[in-house]
Amino acid sequence: DDEKLSAKTVFSMLFRCRSWVLNMFYIICYGVINLLLMSCITYYATYVLGSTAAATAIQAAYLAAALGSSFLVSAIDRLLGRKKTMLFAAALFILGKIWFVINPFSLGAIYVNAISVGIALTITFVMFNTNRNNIVDIIEWQSGRRLDSLVSTADNLASKLAVAGATQLVAVALSVNGFDAKLAVQPAGAIAAINAVLGWVPMAVAAVMLVVILFLNIEDDTKRMLEEKAAQA
Repeated sequence: DDEKLSAKTVFSMLFRCRSWVLNMFYIICYGVINLLLMSCITYYATYVLGSTAAATAIQAAYLAAALGSSFLVSAIDRLLGRKKTMLFAAALFILGKIWFVINPFSLGAIYVNAISVGIALTITFVMFNTNRNNIVDIIEWQSGRRLDSLVSTADNLASKLAVAGATQLVAVALSVNGFDAKLAVQPAGAIAAINAVLGWVPMAVAAVMLVVILFLNIEDDTKRMLEEKAAQA
């Protein structure tokens, strides 16, 4: 209990766990997709729809979808299993944006976009937190140390850094395309940038998430851990 472990030692324990590394990227994708929607809805409502007030209704639809789906996540997880549930949420991120990518000026498309993101983000949030619980057990099995707080803290740090970077990229994208908050009507390049940040950019991030999930096999790792523990017992 009194043994002092260096930062290098404990982080090597984290990075030696392949499931933790992949789950960290899964969380990063979640954070970036959420940021892109929530940070640009007001820009979209103001300069594309022409009504800042419309942002409130779109955000309300997003939050209602997120809240409503929270009661269904456990049922979906039981029905599909964890990996298929994660894949379902990632696919929903992509499918929910197709209409918007085709016609970013459609009011219906932005609502479908927001609602699908609300549902998919809720499922993803529950899934990566469930993964964390298993990852702590796996790391303890691998290294003999239980790193509950470090697993969560390192995930959150990576996610916040990624979100901060994405925020800067959004600002740069708007700036280079001529966005000026003083203008009532933005140039076409700025409008295109706003639409991209709400459409194909998060769609691309969701595609990365899909690939990460395909390689993320926490249930298999947990099964091997339990089998080894049973054999040792």
